[in-house]
Amino acid sequence: MNKKIKSLLMILGILGFSLSIMAESKRTFTEDEFISVFSGKPKARVVKYLGEPDKQEIAIKPKGASSVLGRPTTDKSRPGKKDKVEMWYYSSLVEYSPKKLYKRVELTLINDRVVNIAFFNQ
Repeated sequence: MNKKIKSLLMILGILGFSLSIMAESKRTFTEDEFISVFSGKPKARVVKYLGEPDKQEIAIKPKGASSVLGRPTTDKSRPGKKDKVEMWYYSSLVEYSPKKLYKRVELTLINDRVVNIAFFNQ
């Protein structure tokens, strides 16, 4: 074999090996495991175990929300302080039955702490 073919085969072998290692490193959880590991935990823990989210959104209070709800939407005990509400989305992390994964997981964080977890198959 000539040197170019040997080099190409070696590069393809290394690439295939590194891709298999990367594929194995993605951990999946059962629903109970995921909830117990992340529910009520700080944002730093989520990033440590799952990395940055696939998608991220910030919640915004609509104008006139108080009139729609029929009550004030501000906390009078904390004047001028607003809560930071974020939704983080991860895909294919949680099993709902053997070898079947939810398509999406939504973590709702308020002031950098997980307060709600939702699983979706849409």
